[in-house]
Amino acid sequence: MNFQQKKFSIINLPPLNKNARDEFAQLPADPYCGFGQRFRRFSQFILFHSGEGWQLQKLPHRPFIQSKEYNSYIGGVPRELEPLRIDPSLQIASGAEQLGLNTDTVYQVNVHQCRVITNEKIKGISVPEGPHRDGHEYGMLAVFDRFNIKGGESQLFHNGTRENPFFTKILEPNQALIYEDGEMVHSATDIVALSSEGGYRDIWIVAYNSWNNRRYGPEFETRAKQEKANA
Repeated sequence: MNFQQKKFSIINLPPLNKNARDEFAQLPADPYCGFGQRFRRFSQFILFHSGEGWQLQKLPHRPFIQSKEYNSYIGGVPRELEPLRIDPSLQIASGAEQLGLNTDTVYQVNVHQCRVITNEKIKGISVPEGPHRDGHEYGMLAVFDRFNIKGGESQLFHNGTRENPFFTKILEPNQALIYEDGEMVHSATDIVALSSEGGYRDIWIVAYNSWNNRRYGPEFETRAKQEKANA
């Protein structure tokens, strides 16, 4: 059964170059995630097909914001995050190809580069908001490294439920879970260090939306804030 039938799939991505791998260790702390457990950068892009392949261009930097409808944890709050310092084009294009995105459509893409850590003092919370949807058309959760940990199991649930996932898998480095966001709920289990040394999980959280449905710009940000006020 292929992606179009299941609405999700596990795919392989091109490995990151050394600069992109090393950047995980240089990520600034996420000021909106307590206890110093998550480090993050965030950028937004326009994605289009040139006829010869998918092309990715960075958009002017803006805050990251989700409506309260999709994120009860911190929805409606503009989050000022530092931009990516790497070029994710190769992996984003690979994801677009394997999602089967329409080459005649222009897309807007969110990319979060994150390291989630855990040790004797810090609980490795993978998904602070718990099982959820993000309100995007397509999502991609990509793993690029797992160091000295267990857990971090990706989970998918049927809409309307937050228990008994119908799919679970620990993604290995250079694997990604792609899914149609409106068709299911997603989450991941916490990570636990295997020793006192501590450990981490390096991931990208990616969202693809058609440009007409973009999650970018002043109009979207105003709408997201209003949805919080009306919640």
